[in-house]
Amino acid sequence: EVVFDLRSNPGGLLPGGVETASLFLEANKPVVYIVSNKGVVDAQETFQNGMDTETPLFILVDHNTASAAEVFTAALKENSRATVVGEQTYGKGIIQTIRELSDGNGGVSVTVARYETPQRNDINKSGIAVNTESNVECAKDDALACFPSKLL
Repeated sequence: EVVFDLRSNPGGLLPGGVETASLFLEANKPVVYIVSNKGVVDAQETFQNGMDTETPLFILVDHNTASAAEVFTAALKENSRATVVGEQTYGKGIIQTIRELSDGNGGVSVTVARYETPQRNDINKSGIAVNTESNVECAKDDALACFPSKLL
């Protein structure tokens, strides 16, 4: 069994979440859909079997798990590859860019796209529901303490 502790993980960049999820999925599985603000859909899926498609996976999340960490979590959960434990995630399902103001004194954040999960769920402002709720207040170096004993 493998446990990923993504509590308070702000996510980072989308390619990291997609590539990491792909390591644990079979070929031709949807990972994420990116829907532009003009409605154009970019479907990202696996091209080949990942390095480990058999080992049971568990993902520990909390209300601060966001963005690419949510993409990773949803990809494994909705492809029936991982059990998600903890509490509902943050719900950052949008892609933004900063546009500099013409006078050079700052910028404006502009939403250019949104994420949809493999089952086409929009997680923005709603997050990802867990399979099993649990206390997420265990120590960072003892994530297993957050798991109900019946799971592992």
